Amino acid sequence: MGIHVGGLSSGTDYAGMIEQLMAARRIPIDTLDNKRIELDYDMGAWSQLNTLASSLTSSLDTLRGFDLWRSMSSESSVESVVTASAATASAEQQYSLVVSNLAKAQSISSDIVDTPTDLIGGGYASEGDVFEIEGEEITIEAGETLTSLRTKINSAALEMPDETRVQASIVNNHLVLTRANTGADSISLSDTTGTVLQNIGILDASAAIKNENVAGENAEFTVNGISVVRTSNDKLTDVIEGLTLNLKGVGASTLDIHADREAVKLAISEFVENYNALAAVVDDYSSVELGGSSELAVKGELYGDSLLSSIRLDLRRMATGSKSAALDETNAAYSYNGETGIMDNLSDIGIWTSGETNQLSIVDSSRLDDMLEYEFSNMEQLFKGVYDEEAVAYTNGVASDMYRYADKISASLTGDIAERIESMTEKYDDYSAEMTELEAALEDYEQTLWDQFTAMEDALANMEYQMSYIESMFSSGS
Repeated sequence: MGIHVGGLSSGTDYAGMIEQLMAARRIPIDTLDNKRIELDYDMGAWSQLNTLASSLTSSLDTLRGFDLWRSMSSESSVESVVTASAATASAEQQYSLVVSNLAKAQSISSDIVDTPTDLIGGGYASEGDVFEIEGEEITIEAGETLTSLRTKINSAALEMPDETRVQASIVNNHLVLTRANTGADSISLSDTTGTVLQNIGILDASAAIKNENVAGENAEFTVNGISVVRTSNDKLTDVIEGLTLNLKGVGASTLDIHADREAVKLAISEFVENYNALAAVVDDYSSVELGGSSELAVKGELYGDSLLSSIRLDLRRMATGSKSAALDETNAAYSYNGETGIMDNLSDIGIWTSGETNQLSIVDSSRLDDMLEYEFSNMEQLFKGVYDEEAVAYTNGVASDMYRYADKISASLTGDIAERIESMTEKYDDYSAEMTELEAALEDYEQTLWDQFTAMEDALANMEYQMSYIESMFSSGS
């Protein structure tokens, strides 16, 4: 819009008049903008709810899954002797281990090399000498030093099989060869051309190893009295089925293999935390606080929304409802402190709502621990439910049923919340498009007003000119 100057002839404040007319015409635009702002707040609220619902879905997926309830834990009575990790296929059992010997890697060395910077000049080798370590040939070249020889051996080691690989190092002008892996097998090496290995004292005159600093040894231990020999101390997966053993020292220890109850307890705590986080925000957005006689009621951001109301009711119903339709005295009976019951509700394991709020909490941690220890299979059933042949899924479980609901409302593209946000986004875009059209019409309207007022001003100026002319004519005639 250009610069307008009006009212020079009439003294009328056209700009002020036009501003008032424009303000009246802008009311529909402002109304649409306020609707957009409200939609923006609502979409932000739904996005937050969707994030919280997704977190709840994830924790429920863990609780309804196979891996959690089949995960095993291993406890060693003496961790300085042995530690172990258990696979999901392991059975609850105890094993007695006695470690009598740890596996060691063989390490041999040369005699001290007096002229390490010139092996040929020092009489230790001749150019073209060849020796072999674990099937890999090493050739002496002109200018060979102890350092360059070590580098050649380590380069050749890259071609050796993992189980026989040898690493070279230099300690106080001694060439040290060490087996990369533990075990009783000796390093294989020999002079092929010349006698460089004998000259530096790796081999003696009979071609046997001259200086063995550490003898290679196998690990020797018993499991429940059964003798076991292995070349390694670590990651032993072929001794006890389902266990990975790591030998740490000589001595005796007991391995206790049992269900990973701490992992289950942590998963339950995460479920409670994620449930409460979602429930708290749902309550906040659907709340209304009544003011006093002169105050208006304060409503939550999504107060009155039907979807939010159903989420609020459904979450509490699924968290506190009974699964008695599928769980009864034949498949879910339990005992605690001398009393019997049917485990078909979260309250049976010490979890319940806090007062009148829509929150869960572990109200009896001793009861929860006892159920984890002695009623583990019943707890698994409470969360997973029972297998439905027709549905080909577990149903009537706290986690399985709530997971399906939480996933239904939080799925990224097809969930109820995603569809609600998409609908609101479309409405937001419609408002924006309508505002753009109204803004353009408003600019045209303003230009029309200025054109009309300018025409009136021009007409008035022309009349004033004519009146002045007539008056001058009368004046000259007199």
